[in-house]
Amino acid sequence: MKLTLSKLDFVKSLSFIQNIVESKSTIPVLTNVLLEAKQGRLHLSGTDMDMTISDKIKIKNIEEEGTTCVPAHILYNVIKELSDDKPVNLSYDKNNKKLYVTSFKSKFTFSCLSKDDFPVLTTENYKISFLLKSSILKEMIDKTYFAISNEETRYYLNGIFFHTIKLNNKFFLRSIATDGHRLAQCETISPAAANNIFSTIIPKKLIFELRKLIDEVEDEIKIDLSERKIKFSFGETVLISKLIDGKFPDYEKVIPKDTKNSFSIDRKIFLESINRIATISSEKSKAIKLNLNRNKLTISANNLEEGGSGIEEIEINYNGPTLDIGFNAGYLKEIIHQFNGKEVTILFSDSTAPTIIKDIAKTETLYVLMPMRV
Repeated sequence: MKLTLSKLDFVKSLSFIQNIVESKSTIPVLTNVLLEAKQGRLHLSGTDMDMTISDKIKIKNIEEEGTTCVPAHILYNVIKELSDDKPVNLSYDKNNKKLYVTSFKSKFTFSCLSKDDFPVLTTENYKISFLLKSSILKEMIDKTYFAISNEETRYYLNGIFFHTIKLNNKFFLRSIATDGHRLAQCETISPAAANNIFSTIIPKKLIFELRKLIDEVEDEIKIDLSERKIKFSFGETVLISKLIDGKFPDYEKVIPKDTKNSFSIDRKIFLESINRIATISSEKSKAIKLNLNRNKLTISANNLEEGGSGIEEIEINYNGPTLDIGFNAGYLKEIIHQFNGKEVTILFSDSTAPTIIKDIAKTETLYVLMPMRV
C-alpha cells in the first residue's frame, strides 16, 4: 500500500470508525481499523462485533494497492493533530508489517496486524429496503431517544422501537421509546411503509452513533432490514448493526384513550416555572406537584430532607376538577424540551393515571408521563 490523501478526508473517516471501535479488547484486532487501498479508493472498516462501519475515500493516485489493520484510536489521534493543509502519505511494508505515515516534517510508524485477523463480514439477506429523508430520521431519533431505558434486565427497552402502522388507510413509520416512567412517540407518513411492513428494535448504541454520523447529511438514507440486522447507507458510509432480539411491549395500552380533563399552557412560561421550583425539590426524587384549580395552576415542591419549599402560580384556562398531580421534574422538563411551539397541552383523567403531553398543532409527536406520589 502506497498512497497520498487529504488529512481532512482521512481524519473525518477515522472519526467515524474510532467512535465504534473499542479502545481495549481481549481480541486485539477489534481495536484496529481495516485499511484497504484498491480501485481508486481507500476503504476503512471497523467493528465491535455488534456494529460494523465502513467508509470510502476517493484517492487520485494509488501508487500501490494493499491492505492492513492499524490501531484505530492511536491512528486517529495522530492524524487529527497534523496540519490541515498538508497531505498525508501512507506506505505499508508487508514484510515488516509496519505502516509509515508522513506529513510535511512528521513521521510515524505503526505496528500492524494482518487482514486475515480481521473478522469476516458475512453477507446478509436484507428482505426490506427503503429510502427515508435524513431530516425525518433525525427528528424520529431526537424526539424519542431520551426516553430509552438503561435497565439491562429489560433489554428489549434498551433501544428505539421502529415499526410501520396503518391508520385511516395511510401508512406511517413510527418510533417509540420508553423506560417505564415515560413514553415518547414520533411518527411520519411513509409511502414506503405500504410495501415494507415491519417492526424492529434498534439498539441504543447504534442510534447514538447513527445520529452523530447523519448530523450533516442532507440526502436520503437507504435503510435495509433483515431479521437480525439493520443497515444504513449514506454517501460513502455504511453502518450495520445487530438488532435487539426481543419483543417490545404493547405500548398502545399505556397511552390513555379517554382523557376527561386537559389544559394548554405557554411552553416557555411552564418550563421556566418548573426550572425554578425544581431547584428546591429533593435531589433523590426530583418531585414537584401540580395543583389544578379553576383557571389556575400551582407548581410546588417540598424538600423534607434538607428543609425548604417553593411555590408558583400560573393563570391557565381550566374548568376541570381540583386535583394534585405529582411528577418527576427531570422527566417533565425533558419532555417539554422536545416541543418548539408556543403551547403544550396536558391531557389526563385523574392524579394516578398516565398523563399525555402533546402539541395540538403538531400531531406527529406524543408523550406519556406516569405521575408519582408527592
